[in-house]
Amino acid sequence: MSVEPREASIRAKVAAGKPLFNAWMQLGLSYAVELAAEAGADLVTIDQQHGIGGHAELMGCLTAAGAARLPALVRVARNDFGLIGRALDAGAQGVICPMINSADDAEAFVDAVKYPPLGSRSLGPFRARLAVPDYISVANGWTIACGQVETKTALDNLDAILATPGFDMICVGPNDLALTLSGGVHADIRAAETIAAIDLVLAKCREHGVIAGIFANDVDYAKSLIKKGWQILAVSSDARWLTWGANAARGAFDGGS
Repeated sequence: MSVEPREASIRAKVAAGKPLFNAWMQLGLSYAVELAAEAGADLVTIDQQHGIGGHAELMGCLTAAGAARLPALVRVARNDFGLIGRALDAGAQGVICPMINSADDAEAFVDAVKYPPLGSRSLGPFRARLAVPDYISVANGWTIACGQVETKTALDNLDAILATPGFDMICVGPNDLALTLSGGVHADIRAAETIAAIDLVLAKCREHGVIAGIFANDVDYAKSLIKKGWQILAVSSDARWLTWGANAARGAFDGGS
């Protein structure tokens, strides 16, 4: 009798054709992952670059995601073979890697994510094997190597990055992209050059058959990106959601008699 994977495949969700809500988790709290699942998130990203917590918090968040049958990505702090493998072995379905600026960066990243013959990931999926039957034999197709495009250098090398064998997905970081395109003058994600760059990345993802993901700072920005056809979108983060909710609650006390 065949056994179904515990978490749905990100690829299968993308193939269904609907834009996916990627709940971006900075707080390192397993309960926050459960709340995101209750809210209808399609997948979660556990942020270990600009987020709180270490490996213990990562394990708790991945356990919560698994219990909710929610696929999970982990953003690692850097393009590091050990950090990438550790996240995957712990049960992440994919890894988001910041600052992929060249084909060499992309190749090193894929090498860490994929088992031979695509890469040289070390064998030891201590928790990942619990999520997917026959994990080792299907891992290269199951895992998602997602590189972040967030600099002018990356834009200049975009075709070579996207053509890297085993490179599955892009996650655009509009804030860093705006900062680098402006030479450090501003981080305006709505600036004309930022929008043009984002549109270029989407077109190139379609050309190369790479999943197109992006981080949106707010709901209105996300709506504009959904209309353009972005496939996976984060709308801010759990930390920011808490701030929004607290501000809304505090507003009840303003202007009272």
